Amino acid sequence: MKLSLSGRLVESGGKALLPADRFIRLAKAAGYDAVDLRATQLSPQTSEADLDTFRTALDETGLAVFEGQHRGGLEDGAAFVQLAELVARLGGQAVRVGGDLPALKRAAQLAAPAGVRVVYQMHTGGPFETVASAAAAVAEIDEPNFGVMPEPSNLLLAGQPFAEEMFEPLAGRILGVHVQTIEVHPEAEGSLKLADGTEVCYRRVPYAENRQVDFATFFAALRRVGFDGYVNELEPCPGPDTLEETVTQAARFLRPLLG
Repeated sequence: MKLSLSGRLVESGGKALLPADRFIRLAKAAGYDAVDLRATQLSPQTSEADLDTFRTALDETGLAVFEGQHRGGLEDGAAFVQLAELVARLGGQAVRVGGDLPALKRAAQLAAPAGVRVVYQMHTGGPFETVASAAAAVAEIDEPNFGVMPEPSNLLLAGQPFAEEMFEPLAGRILGVHVQTIEVHPEAEGSLKLADGTEVCYRRVPYAENRQVDFATFFAALRRVGFDGYVNELEPCPGPDTLEETVTQAARFLRPLLG
């Protein structure tokens, strides 16, 4: 497996806090193999000059682009196709998309000519909440270039049991992995609702202090189904004062788990 850094860590208030080329160099310095470019960094409005800047940074660091992000609906299919083509031009593998199952199916069909996959992060509160529900959704979408990205903290919040065979229903359909570090805590300010309406409160903790997410079993389960792709570090922006420390500590924690 290879380690990717998400642009979420340098994104606040719908804006990127670092130019994408500086973000790429930050990822290299902190020990990552690739980057996940958010919609604030790469979009259909990105200029050719900016693309050249991205390519220079990628060439100089040797980093890859794991994925891009599509934000919004698919009313403008041409804009989505343009984004998929930009991701492909940068050597990227996938575009992460939100929406209901028909929208995800259409996105996969639109992205296919560019040779790009469409991925959906498994998350609470919808059809991709658990492994079983995600497998059913993937089967309903039924597009060869569509797959999911498990995320251990959301699986914890959903009450998904962790076991080495947990991902067998999704074998061959895991096209990437997101990782962040969250614990369930009844008095925490953060909260969300599960698909059945249950509210779960959570708090963010450093990776090394997380006593609830079984990261070792999560990664063993990925290896069991043959996953060997990108693991994307997805913590939210910690603020400019602790940015380098946060991304470096995350890489140090995650790297030994990749196998």
